[in-house]
Amino acid sequence: MTGALGAVAAAADIAAGAAIGAAMLAGARVPAQLRCTDPANFGLVSFDFNPKKIEMSRQSTFSNRATPTATNGSSNAATTNNVRNAQIVVSDVKFEGLTTKMRCDTLLGWMAPGSALNLVGMVAALAGANLTTEPPVLTFQWGPPMVGFMYTVNLTSVDVKYNRFDSTGIPIRAEVTLEMKVLPNDLLGALPTNPTSGGLPGRNTHMVRENESLQSIAQQYYGKPGVWRKIAEINGITDPRRLRPGRNLYLPAPAELTPSGAR
Repeated sequence: MTGALGAVAAAADIAAGAAIGAAMLAGARVPAQLRCTDPANFGLVSFDFNPKKIEMSRQSTFSNRATPTATNGSSNAATTNNVRNAQIVVSDVKFEGLTTKMRCDTLLGWMAPGSALNLVGMVAALAGANLTTEPPVLTFQWGPPMVGFMYTVNLTSVDVKYNRFDSTGIPIRAEVTLEMKVLPNDLLGALPTNPTSGGLPGRNTHMVRENESLQSIAQQYYGKPGVWRKIAEINGITDPRRLRPGRNLYLPAPAELTPSGAR
């Protein structure tokens, strides 16, 4: 049941992201936001002012290995050992108004799954239940998918500074800094992209994992390792031996496969 609910939530989130993107392309002003469609941590936090700066980083480790050459017999080539998930930092997010603390509590609640800092967690706490112990899966979106920002993330750090209050002590302004970890191989990574970037209708994407090859990927998706040639062709890969973990590959649609490429 949990898996089915997760799949439904993911599908609903993709539909929401596409709808938001279409609205923005049509001229509507939709603020940057973080949302969670998981029933255990359901919530939406919209930013009153769009971010002025978004930092993204990714780290990988390499090692050298000897490879044969035609001149001196061998040479050292760098190979990727590990690629860490991308990190996103959004600084000085500003909230204003009477919902300021509510939104900050939602962010803090997502850092402590099942806590009483969000409405669902509060109901669960009153009932004596802990709905989940895993960090909730969130979507950070600003702008249309692919050409803007739309990533599936976990929150890793939330820093809140309340700096204005009304006469009754209610916070009405806050500055927030968020740190997020992008989750690998999420459904958002398989969204169709602009045809000019290789995302033709019917194509999906795949992020290369450690020890994968074009042949093993072709076997996984098509049951025919010979399809690796078509994958290499549409991704501009001339040397399949240098396939690195962390790279996103376009996968050909069934209609693109020719008899020679489907051996």
